[in-house]
Amino acid sequence: MNDLNAMCSEQGFKNSFDIAVIGAGPAGMSAAITATEAGARVIVLDDKPRSGGQIYRNVDASPLKQPEQLGEDYLKGAELTAAFSRCGAEYLSGVNVWHVGDNGEILLSENGETTRLTARQIIIANGAMERPFPIPGWHLPGVMSAGSAQVMLKSDGLVQDDAIFAGTGPLLYLIVAQYIRLGVRVRALVDTTPKANYFDAMAEIAGAFSAPEMLLKGLGLINEIRRAGVTVYKHAHDLAVIGEDKMQGLRFTSGGNTQEVQADHLFLHQGVIPNLNITRALGVEHSWCEQQLCWKPKLNQWGQSSLEHIAVAGDASGIVGADGARLMGRITALKQLQLLSLKSVAECQSDAAADLQKLQKMQRFRKFIDRLYRPIDLHRIPEDDTTVVCRCEERTLADLKQGFELGGRLPDQLKGQTRCGMGPCQGRMCGHTVSELLARWRGDRVADVGYYRLRSPMRLLTLQELSLFSDLTPSNNPQTEVKS
Repeated sequence: MNDLNAMCSEQGFKNSFDIAVIGAGPAGMSAAITATEAGARVIVLDDKPRSGGQIYRNVDASPLKQPEQLGEDYLKGAELTAAFSRCGAEYLSGVNVWHVGDNGEILLSENGETTRLTARQIIIANGAMERPFPIPGWHLPGVMSAGSAQVMLKSDGLVQDDAIFAGTGPLLYLIVAQYIRLGVRVRALVDTTPKANYFDAMAEIAGAFSAPEMLLKGLGLINEIRRAGVTVYKHAHDLAVIGEDKMQGLRFTSGGNTQEVQADHLFLHQGVIPNLNITRALGVEHSWCEQQLCWKPKLNQWGQSSLEHIAVAGDASGIVGADGARLMGRITALKQLQLLSLKSVAECQSDAAADLQKLQKMQRFRKFIDRLYRPIDLHRIPEDDTTVVCRCEERTLADLKQGFELGGRLPDQLKGQTRCGMGPCQGRMCGHTVSELLARWRGDRVADVGYYRLRSPMRLLTLQELSLFSDLTPSNNPQTEVKS
């Protein structure tokens, strides 16, 4: 008998949730809706105050007078959040999950206390994070990610006039277009997409034409930015932030010339990658994805990981976008319902068939997008010794080179030599950079280098959080609390 069944036998299934979903973005909400419709006892845990994730953040309570300016893709999330609120799943918002065990145990922080619960199946749907953009000066005040600009916009209606947006990828153009629609001045858009990428992407043109509406949407954003008169620098490279104590401008090469644009704020973006800390700490098997230049958990078509009872859905599994995440949430939940004997194998396969087909079509288009907006090596693997790689511990490229010479040939060895990856973010912002740097220095594949070994707790904890402890059971059972 495995650990989870032993635990459930000891406590009784009535004290465990059938499914725990970590993350209330498109994948998590879709999974919860699907599972509760079949009668499963579901709990959803999310660190944000409202459901929706990053893409649908505050869609049902926007601080903007005209939220439609953010686009149809944003507004359609209101239907999903409304369905989620009605589905009957228990929902804990504003909580931080800091431990997930392969025995079904989940520990989280809520209001300065630790809460413990168990679930027979777990879906990890904690989404993506922006890819690190380690250029000289990216750690200075005034430099943020483009996703941060969108968070401020959706959460508080805050914008920054006369900022520079730099990088590549659909999200970058979307945020610039949203700023323009709201009447916000944009100093410049520095597009780092290499000219060669346009030719390389033609190899996947069949996949692009499988979703013509997405192509038209992307072209529409580019034309919208051009019509607004925003200064656009194409095929930029060798980016470096100007300034010593704070951001004062951006220096880069474009059109064969060195350019300097003065500004107090810079928003960087070169795509997103899966948020790995939970799956890594769990010990789920991962592999290096050359298509998306990131680590991804190894999953089957149902989102099932190498660990029994653990599934991953949405962008946490590999970047699939909001629509793909919704499909994955439903597909993954259907499989877990089968594992819980709430659906038969035939029902599961029949209910998921159309979604699996749609997801496969989306993945063909994703290959085109990944090829077109593939970030250049220089913006992922720094060459300037002064560039900060680990922002938490302020470790520069020169520090890491010294650690490598002292024997830091693997990520954890380099961490021990330099403290790179030991900060509060636990390697989120430097992990991929370290893997690629070591691969280059060793002359090996990134897949052979590996990644940091992560462990719980997955966030900083206070002694109070550890001393105040309670157990949470499904709401249709008496809740047992143990305070110490």
